[in-house]
Amino acid sequence: MEFLTETLGDKGVIIVDADLDTEAAGEALKSACNSLRERGKRTVVLDLSKVQIINSYGIGKVLTCYKQLKAEGGILYVRPLEGFVKETFELLMLDKLIPTERA
Repeated sequence: MEFLTETLGDKGVIIVDADLDTEAAGEALKSACNSLRERGKRTVVLDLSKVQIINSYGIGKVLTCYKQLKAEGGILYVRPLEGFVKETFELLMLDKLIPTERA
């Protein structure tokens, strides 16, 4: 499993096109985040529009990416938060930690 990454100016985007509910999906997210960081991107956006389910594997890797970027003076954004993913972020108060990208 692999997630597509794009660069838009100084911003990196990870397009998550599968649920974040398996170890493989979590590792794919970690790999995509590391790839963007290695290319010098310190502002990363997680596009979660195709994600229906997220569990501890996915949450753990989202937090890993957040912590790595923050340690390097960067920032992680998410877009959009809807349905179960939004409820999960709100329940864990991740919506207070990780901002939503505004278009």
